[in-house]
Amino acid sequence: MKELKGKRLLILGCGYLGKILVAEALERGMRVLAVSRNVDTLSEVGAKGAETFCGMVDAELWHEAAGEDVDFVVNCVSSAGGGLAGYRQSYIGGNESLSKWASKVGFSGRALYTSSVSVYGDADGGWVDESEAPEPANERGRLVRESERVFLQGLERAEAAVLRLAGLYGPGRHLMLDRLRSGERELPGWGDYYLNLVRIEDVAAAVWHCWEAEEGICGTFTVVDDEPALKQDIATWIAFQVGNPPPVFTGKIDSSGRASRRLGEGGRPANRRIRNAALKEATGWKPRFASFRDGFSELLDEG
Repeated sequence: MKELKGKRLLILGCGYLGKILVAEALERGMRVLAVSRNVDTLSEVGAKGAETFCGMVDAELWHEAAGEDVDFVVNCVSSAGGGLAGYRQSYIGGNESLSKWASKVGFSGRALYTSSVSVYGDADGGWVDESEAPEPANERGRLVRESERVFLQGLERAEAAVLRLAGLYGPGRHLMLDRLRSGERELPGWGDYYLNLVRIEDVAAAVWHCWEAEEGICGTFTVVDDEPALKQDIATWIAFQVGNPPPVFTGKIDSSGRASRRLGEGGRPANRRIRNAALKEATGWKPRFASFRDGFSELLDEG
């Protein structure tokens, strides 16, 4: 296992995943620089011992703060806004800025970019993976795919890998559970397509499997649990656990603004089941929460 103590980690974007990685990196004895536009988040991770820089990832002001003394990089920035312009700014612009920094300092360490399974198009419920999948049918997915290309080409001197994350949930992030626990009888969207999910702890574990490997992990990998399930089945199971009747899906996009970004721009989400075999084979990773039942059972037990 690669020794990480004393190594310096640059984290671009410090949201749901980034904050966990900061804490776990500090526990491993690493030095951490967190770049984020969120002042409150930076205050939180700064109190734990991280260096911080407040700014936009797609800008270049953070380059000087990062300097040349960086061993590991993860770009896990979120969108600067809900629209396509926000996707371009954060994902493509962020990786363009990262590429410029890497070229300028000659970065050759280990780098990860947390992308999204939105790059996989509709397969009518069939199985897809990194080597075989339909192209995304909407502009969001195409922008994310382009951001992957920018990252891999821009960090060609590094040991660089893209991690395509499935739908994240876990402590502090479980909207469907909250809705069903509150007794909502109708949920927005559709229930007859496969949800591909992963607990946030399993994503963090995938990152460390990549970085602690003796040999550098390069390429593109999907981070998803072992058991995609129809959204209706997930909702029905959760409703039963909290003592409420199964919900009905409206067939309409959530008008509250809380809709998942996995929704296609024309409405219905892509329907596909996504394999995780490539990541397992390359790193030895396997999800602690193998299915939604495992992941949500623990959240329910913890209240």
